[in-house]
Amino acid sequence: MGQDDLDQTILRILQGNGKISIEEIAVMLDRSPSTIRDRVRRMEDERLILGYSTIVDQERLEMDAEAIVLADIDPEAEGKAISALMSLDSVSEVMKVTGEPRFMFRVRAADRQELLRYLDRHIRPLGFRRLDVRLVLERTVRYPGFV
Repeated sequence: MGQDDLDQTILRILQGNGKISIEEIAVMLDRSPSTIRDRVRRMEDERLILGYSTIVDQERLEMDAEAIVLADIDPEAEGKAISALMSLDSVSEVMKVTGEPRFMFRVRAADRQELLRYLDRHIRPLGFRRLDVRLVLERTVRYPGFV
């Protein structure tokens, strides 16, 4: 179902601040809370809104090693391996990309040694091969709600 201007405005507000209350949105948009609640619930039911999350400063949790890993896998093992990857707490993102290798994913660990052990113990057994590990030296991220 298509979204109208009100839906789009609600989405922008929620993307900027997922903790904002229905009542606050209603005041901002001069609408009733029940209208906003119904709109949000419909977008959740339609899976346009997939969820709400908290962004955590990983460095403060002493997760100082991050890597982007490029890897390949046999096509028949792909689905099961991707599901297994997404179940691992240290893997935050998996992308199928053009070219070779065909997969790219982001992995975090406490330090580089743990990161390398993690790749050997948890990633390679899934059938991934030709691992090209790129350590992240520095990153700049634009978080929702921040300018």
